[in-house]
Amino acid sequence: MSELDKAAIKGGPEGPRAQATLIGTADERMSPMARRVLIFVFLAWVIDAADSTIYSLTLPQIRDEFGLSFTQMGLIASVFIAGSVLGAFILPAFAEKKGRRAGMAACIGIFSLFTGIVGVAHHAAVVAVGRFCTGLGTGAEWPIGAAYLSEMVPAKKRGLAMGIMQAGYPVGFFLAGGIFALFTSLGLGWRACYVVLVIPALMCIPVLKWLKESPAWLANRAARLDSAHADRSAKKSRFRELFAPEYRRFTLIATALHIFGAIFSYGLVVWVPSAIMLDFHIDKMQTAQFVMLAWGVGTFGYLAAGPLADRFGRKIILTLYTILGMIAILYLNYLHRLGGASLTSLYVPGILIGISLGVAAVYITYTSEIFPSHLRTIGLGFSVGVGKVTALAVPTALGAIAQHSSVTTALLLSTAIGFLMIPVVYCGPETARRKLEDIVR
Repeated sequence: MSELDKAAIKGGPEGPRAQATLIGTADERMSPMARRVLIFVFLAWVIDAADSTIYSLTLPQIRDEFGLSFTQMGLIASVFIAGSVLGAFILPAFAEKKGRRAGMAACIGIFSLFTGIVGVAHHAAVVAVGRFCTGLGTGAEWPIGAAYLSEMVPAKKRGLAMGIMQAGYPVGFFLAGGIFALFTSLGLGWRACYVVLVIPALMCIPVLKWLKESPAWLANRAARLDSAHADRSAKKSRFRELFAPEYRRFTLIATALHIFGAIFSYGLVVWVPSAIMLDFHIDKMQTAQFVMLAWGVGTFGYLAAGPLADRFGRKIILTLYTILGMIAILYLNYLHRLGGASLTSLYVPGILIGISLGVAAVYITYTSEIFPSHLRTIGLGFSVGVGKVTALAVPTALGAIAQHSSVTTALLLSTAIGFLMIPVVYCGPETARRKLEDIVR
């Protein structure tokens, strides 16, 4: 533990000064250390998204090289999601025990190294194992990184910081596309796309050397090491405390938000492009333009969500973003019932869909705030993991609905279910501009 880390948990004047250095001063400006943490968490989000996306881009070449059936292709995609679910449950517990920095470095190292292993695989089984282990790291990055960042930035800047963090996802999608396009044009093949994504593993070194540990985690660690608190701390390290009377409500709220948020977001991300092609008969090139517009706007949706939620409150902005998504899908259904639409007329719902994707920045911020420090990564990991389990069923369920009606109808159902985020978030406290220790103890 560094001297600054030690000072952050000491009593007396030295402790408060160190903690102010770490997380900001009384005027709620973001400290240099908090900005540094934000940069590294953002970069981790970018690489996380790139590692998650690269498989879908390279899948045709992987299929040709290994002679995969469609069933095998889907199985590899499923084991990746299964790995992300398992990672969301396991690695946050490691971060609670060893620290936010160690947990974040573990995630980055795991998903970077195993992405590289896929690049040198000579059997489909190795590809599957590599993708499963990549999922372990990407699945845990969300709860660990969000918990770390929420504990490092001042209360009035948490929404802004979380919005920037979430903007790493669309940036990562574009990075994966850029890597694929570049290496394809150079004739380097699909393997190079995976091998180059090993490089971010080097981020583990500055994460461990340059970043300071969360003061909230350090304080909780000091309590665990105190013999007077040994029994209570042992209890607090267990998953079952998430359902203790004093925390059960927050666990249920966070889990419900991630379930409904997954249905809302996965429905839009997975099925909107299909709706444009199948229901409106737009060709692939024009659909690609639509997707680039929607996801490009989505980047700004993420960035705007944080400051808006800081100023007006988490609940109001989550409500606004969700309503925008519902309006967009209702409009798509209206256009579909009219018998078709031009690409130009689809731009308005496309922009609204892109903005509405920023709702993820709001509910991940909110769910990172409503757990106490000693349960933050475990609670987030549990709720994110349950949300990912739900996400496993979303594409299949919506596909079955689309088969018997239309893709836009399936989207209307998933968006309506996602709309349930609104009553759920109003069951909890407003967290905007409040110190974490004042929200829940």
